[in-house]
Amino acid sequence: MVKKSKSPLVNREDKKSEGTIGYTMTPEEQVQYARIVQRISDAQTSRETPRDEFDGMSFEQTYSANKRAAMSYLQPKRNDNEVRINTGVTEKRIELVLNEILAMNLEEEIETFDKNDNFLDPLSQVFTDIVKRTEQIEMARDKDIFIYQELLTQPCVYVEELWTKEELRNSTKKGFRTRYKCERNLIPANQVYLGDIFLPDTKFNEQPYIVKYARMNEYIAETLFKDLVSKEKWETIKPGKYQTLGNVNTTLYRDGSLDANEIEAFWYMSYGDNELQIIVNGVPMLEVGAKYTDEYGELNGYHMTMVSLKPYFWNFAYGKPLTQSAKTLQALDNETIRNLIRKFRQALEPPIGTPAGKMFSRDIWNPGSITQGVGKNDFERLIDHQGVTRSELAMFDLIEKKTNEFIGTSQQEPLQGKTKVTATELRLAQQNAVKLLGLSVLAVMRLKERLALLRVKNILVNYTKPVGKQMINDRLTDVYARFSIQDADIDGQSGERIIQFADKTLNSTETETLYRREQDLKSQGRNIEFKVVNAKILRDLELYFYVNVVSKPRESNDLDKALMTEMLNQGSMITQMTGRQMKANKVINKFERVYRESDLFEKEAPQSLGQFQEEMAQTPGMSGMKPKMQRPSVNSMESAMPKI
Repeated sequence: MVKKSKSPLVNREDKKSEGTIGYTMTPEEQVQYARIVQRISDAQTSRETPRDEFDGMSFEQTYSANKRAAMSYLQPKRNDNEVRINTGVTEKRIELVLNEILAMNLEEEIETFDKNDNFLDPLSQVFTDIVKRTEQIEMARDKDIFIYQELLTQPCVYVEELWTKEELRNSTKKGFRTRYKCERNLIPANQVYLGDIFLPDTKFNEQPYIVKYARMNEYIAETLFKDLVSKEKWETIKPGKYQTLGNVNTTLYRDGSLDANEIEAFWYMSYGDNELQIIVNGVPMLEVGAKYTDEYGELNGYHMTMVSLKPYFWNFAYGKPLTQSAKTLQALDNETIRNLIRKFRQALEPPIGTPAGKMFSRDIWNPGSITQGVGKNDFERLIDHQGVTRSELAMFDLIEKKTNEFIGTSQQEPLQGKTKVTATELRLAQQNAVKLLGLSVLAVMRLKERLALLRVKNILVNYTKPVGKQMINDRLTDVYARFSIQDADIDGQSGERIIQFADKTLNSTETETLYRREQDLKSQGRNIEFKVVNAKILRDLELYFYVNVVSKPRESNDLDKALMTEMLNQGSMITQMTGRQMKANKVINKFERVYRESDLFEKEAPQSLGQFQEEMAQTPGMSGMKPKMQRPSVNSMESAMPKI
């Protein structure tokens, strides 16, 4: 947590005349404040300048237009006869693209290298597992829906990586317990200002500064900011208005438009200058000299990232979302169906001409109505069409088809109407859908890659520190984080991998003890692997990380079941031809994963350590050999990391 401001409070106003306590800055604060306010103003002006990329609109107008397009906003009528309609093609197609991306189940694989570019396989597996587990803890899949929605519908998406405190109710004792965890937070694109909008998102960490903006009620503001300053300084902040800060100009973004209980806040962040300041209703919260890295850690860049869907140019930060790509055709689609409905109405109730001097009510066309002195020859139709034609409907279908081409398609659409689909057809449909989705999939993969790198750095900064204290052998000892990975691949079989951070390297006795524990658990039918990592050494290592994002379709879907059946059929044919049997354990494990059923088949009990030694002793050339670890299952720092 950053330090509290120590700036003196002077110039207290008369409460009877002002009703508030004024705050006067020190000369150093005034210099910093004036510079930051100017930078915020410059960033706002640069972003809100109407541009060709936004069709002559400002960023704020573009954001609002895209938001309305994504939810099929229904424009109010401009006159009584207007047909009020929105076909919602854009919303539906974006929903299909979003579902397709979520179904791909993109996962991150971390690759770790040391300063000599040596690949560290065990450590790569550790970070891959921890990233996966921390995503499960924060329920990242639920957040992905909103993050991807913002990416597909807005010029860019911003996501920040945070280290947050969570209060959990203790089930065994009264009160709550505190847990810290990694967490991602989506920031709406209209709440971020870039210091240089002419840097592409690939150079996000080179931004000279970034400004985050938020409006909130006074209760949330109190939770976030009250502990940063003294009680007297906090009392100068009043919801709904700015306070007098001596001769300093406090006018910022929406001063004067705040509601009575609203507070607005700016986070000014500069990684290059290592500077951080928070301004709440015009009052700086942090002391001059507060460092960005003190709050967010040494992450080699900002604690947040930015990705755009379809880049405009190499020297522009924002991109073109699906809503903008389809908005012209969506407008044409709306106008076409509006005209079709108008023509349909004309066919049902055609405009009628009557002789001069005669006026009739529209009620004469009601069923069963009686009108005196009127004949059918007294009226004349003013149109000569009979309603909507096939060619007009074909044009409407063509417009919808073109709209779909602009946005993308689903892998299920080519298979609609078929009662039986083969695994090959499913696979080809999936491949074609990925091709049509194109930049959407690439943008999501780029986003997943950057978020995984931020998560790895967050783990290095925070989980390599103790997470609590515990009494062990009458001695107060630091407790480090522990992670349990379910359904882990352990030597080709599904099991549980337990990763324990520690403050030391295991000796040979401790390593052997854990290995025997693994064997005992296997004899009980539990496939468990322990990995112990020295957090102190890990924190000091010079490591380089890279991320591969791969598509791993969730098992138990139709494609997996079809592929499973095809694999078994082809495997059976190979067995008949060669006489070589498939491995029972692998087939059973895959079958249970695909169909989401466990313990369907009886399992053979694993060999005990003694049985293994007896068999090895009877094998020629193996006499006296100790059992070999499948992999160094207990990874001390000698096996998991390079020596320092």
